[in-house]
Amino acid sequence: MRNIVSYFEELLTFIPGGVFGLLSVSFALIGIIIAFFSFPGYNLFFCDVSYLATGTMGITFNLGLIFSGITVIPFNFYMSKIIEYDQINQKLRKFALSLSIVSSTTLSLLGFFPVLTNNILILLIHGILALVTFLGVTIYCILYGIFFFKNSKFTLVHVLLSFFVSIIFIFYFTNRWSIIEWFSVFSIMIWITFNAIFALIKKY
Repeated sequence: MRNIVSYFEELLTFIPGGVFGLLSVSFALIGIIIAFFSFPGYNLFFCDVSYLATGTMGITFNLGLIFSGITVIPFNFYMSKIIEYDQINQKLRKFALSLSIVSSTTLSLLGFFPVLTNNILILLIHGILALVTFLGVTIYCILYGIFFFKNSKFTLVHVLLSFFVSIIFIFYFTNRWSIIEWFSVFSIMIWITFNAIFALIKKY
């Protein structure tokens, strides 16, 4: 584990962490946009996000997930690094990092297990991966909201945005409406984008 951490620390000395966050969101957006506009009749209110994989250009959606999940991992390490300070429970910080890495990994794996088949096993794996991804985001955003609140270099917007993302995901778990899933997906994209741009501007 220490070798992996050292690798990412070295990588982040050459490429700012915020860049990886923006790349991750860009990959996801490109995949979604291409798949969406090549899918006649797709309805945000009644179709789950994953259903884009069944369209004409569903491959772009899957590739977007794969590359988005991969590129956000260095950003996960970066976020964990910039919120590290004395008032934070270090075990809790490492737990949040672990959750974010697991969530990012399962996001990538979703691209390899799309809802394209009647194979029950693959559909079950897809469901488990999606659940782990969404649960991970929900929990680590709550933790980051707490971390941001305790650190004066972050603003109230950081805190509220983190809790807002978690609330949207929790709301999705309670109703499973497709449109809320879309709000959830875009909320975490906004969270990553906001924190990536903030970090690049402040040069943390």
